[in-house]
Amino acid sequence: RSLWPVLYGEIMQAILAHRTTLVFVNSRGLCERLAQRLNALGDALFAAEDAPPRPAQGLVRPHHGSIAQDVRRETEALLKDGALRAIVATSSLELGVDMASVDLVILVESPGSVASGLQRVGRAGHGVGQVSQGLYFPKHRADLIEGAVVARRMLDGDIEPLDLPRNP
Repeated sequence: RSLWPVLYGEIMQAILAHRTTLVFVNSRGLCERLAQRLNALGDALFAAEDAPPRPAQGLVRPHHGSIAQDVRRETEALLKDGALRAIVATSSLELGVDMASVDLVILVESPGSVASGLQRVGRAGHGVGQVSQGLYFPKHRADLIEGAVVARRMLDGDIEPLDLPRNP
């Protein structure tokens, strides 16, 4: 009765409907598992007789802080060059990385804050006149409620105030 088989299929459909996708999760373990499962599903889809050839670099790669920096940079370059369809990432791709070619951002689990949600979804749609697109897939009921509140506040521009420490 797991929801994951449905989520895998929905996430894969979204990835295949776009040129490049970032999938954000909140833990390294989920990052690795989801990338592995999506690649397995992709292998099954590309094995069909009428399917296009499978990308040489795979369909999806994980990206998190425990992966060597040179491997992360290679993964980023493959996505930018169009040789990779998606990256499953933790917050390692949330800030400071230019991912200009991203069409869609998928959030699996609530991002936890409005600022983080905006930062993540803002990784998509960097072209002139483009609008960032994001999809949200909750893992359980409480995650659905939190994600709905975060999404509403994102749309309203209601970002949490910054708490700057004094004399750190």
